[in-house]
Amino acid sequence: MNKHKNDRRELFHSVLQRETHSACCRTKKYKQRARIWVFIRLLSFISIAVLAYFTYPYGGYSALGIVATVILFLIFVRKSAENTDQLNYVNALITINENEIKASQHDFSNFDDGKSYINAAHPFSYDMDIFGKGSFFQFFNRTVTKKGEEALVIKLLNGIENPEQSAEAIDELTTKKEWFQGYLAHGSNLEKEATEISLTELSTQVFTAKPWINVFRWVLPFLAFSITALYYFSLIAGLEFVFGAVLILIPVRQKLKATNALHKSLSKVGKRVQAMRNQLTNMEKETFTSDLLKNYATVLFHQEKNAKQGLSELSKLVKEAEFRDNVLVAVVLNFFLAWDLRLIWNFKKWQNNYASEVENWEEIVYQMEALISGANFRYNFKSHTGIPTLYNETNGEIELTALGHPIIPLKKLVTNNFSLAASEQFAIVTGPNMAGKSTFLRSIGVNLMLARAGFHVMAKKFTFPNMKLYSSMRTSDDLKDETSYFHAELLRLRFIVDAIERKEKVFIILDEILKGTNSKDKEEGSAKFLQKLNQLEARGIIATHDLSLTQLANVYTSIVNKYFDTTIAGDEISFDYCIRNGVAQNMNASFLLRKMGLIDS
Repeated sequence: MNKHKNDRRELFHSVLQRETHSACCRTKKYKQRARIWVFIRLLSFISIAVLAYFTYPYGGYSALGIVATVILFLIFVRKSAENTDQLNYVNALITINENEIKASQHDFSNFDDGKSYINAAHPFSYDMDIFGKGSFFQFFNRTVTKKGEEALVIKLLNGIENPEQSAEAIDELTTKKEWFQGYLAHGSNLEKEATEISLTELSTQVFTAKPWINVFRWVLPFLAFSITALYYFSLIAGLEFVFGAVLILIPVRQKLKATNALHKSLSKVGKRVQAMRNQLTNMEKETFTSDLLKNYATVLFHQEKNAKQGLSELSKLVKEAEFRDNVLVAVVLNFFLAWDLRLIWNFKKWQNNYASEVENWEEIVYQMEALISGANFRYNFKSHTGIPTLYNETNGEIELTALGHPIIPLKKLVTNNFSLAASEQFAIVTGPNMAGKSTFLRSIGVNLMLARAGFHVMAKKFTFPNMKLYSSMRTSDDLKDETSYFHAELLRLRFIVDAIERKEKVFIILDEILKGTNSKDKEEGSAKFLQKLNQLEARGIIATHDLSLTQLANVYTSIVNKYFDTTIAGDEISFDYCIRNGVAQNMNASFLLRKMGLIDS
């Protein structure tokens, strides 16, 4: 079994290395092209000056040649920029595969750990170590934008309405590894600030475009070309031309504050728009069969006001705004084409057409990143993961087969089977220190979170009621709020009971509750609290060292006992981390204290 696991990891590692090597070869090609394009651009730019100098006596022919050369230069600039984009894209692919090679060796340090989402008050995320250094999130997260990361966090913490549809889409994406890496590469090819840009915010910004702007954007260019022609043919004097030019630019000056603000907003979203367009271009080329991905494609490409069309028009507006970066060019464009008035009018027109759709487009683009995180997980651990089955009956059977914690390396992973019959509400898990009780509880919690979020689980079979997860596994005192450890624990338990009394469908995970009081109090309090949960018909699992709690199984048929064991042979101790039916008989605290030299033999 271990040999099979190692062979698969080595195969996966070699595939990633081949893909990285292939991308590196492409990088060399684009770097060589970049140097060539620099030379061509320089040569074409110099040729403009040379042509102007030597053809000056030929008048109109000289101007025609210069214009042609300038156009050629601009074409070369564009081709050079396209080559740079391709180079950046391939570099992003290399980074993605290098990070995956490290991940295959259980090094996830290059992925965001989500520490900003740590919240001790959340129903389960703090107890389950979802966020922070070395956390589940750092292991699972493959999003490349801040908005994509937020989409993943929301799914994990809150679950989704249709997990089955999501799992189907992820299974399809798993077969399209090169495609989804390309999707991520386009999204990651941005500065950090650009990954936080929201097109929805842009679409809702207020820019007033009154009807007179539409009139003036046609009238002013006509007047500008007219007075220029009159001046060229000496029908008006230079002073009259200047006076006319000032009058033409006055309406543009009136909207300068608004157009400067619009220019700033469009410049800010430019790279994000281009990245999204590249991602959508990749999506449009791909054929999807799962319902969720087909629905996404319909919204993005096949509706009357679709994302492909809307982002194309927005990209054009961004480029038009960029022409204003050069003051001289901006003055010329505004004089001859009323550029600013056209820009603000066309943007308002774009808002009227697409503002109501932009949020949906963005949501899909970022949801794809979250789905790709799930697809990457499924691809890496396909033989160890399965599609969960969630159903609405709270009192249905719970059956888990080959359940493991995703973050544990495969060579160390021990999986377990666990079940609760429909008539069983609570499992009490006993066992010695370090035998695996807390890890097992977190395995159930993390996988239930994955199932409700629409991802695959680290289990061959995962049949579970669709219940919200609540837990109490770690609490701390709070000097600022004058909250003792015991009081903090009571508040946490009250938090859980409140959810049950609100009639929420809740699955509870508890680990050694009431640790902040004396043994007798703890024993009585824990028993009474578990009895209350039983009366409320709550379901869950509790780990404890208090063997007296296991007596409740003799009173209530809805409570069952499970345990982990240890083997002590002379001075050696070993664990198999396997759960069993019944009550633990072996404890190891004294042995471990002697082993560490903390007490006498």
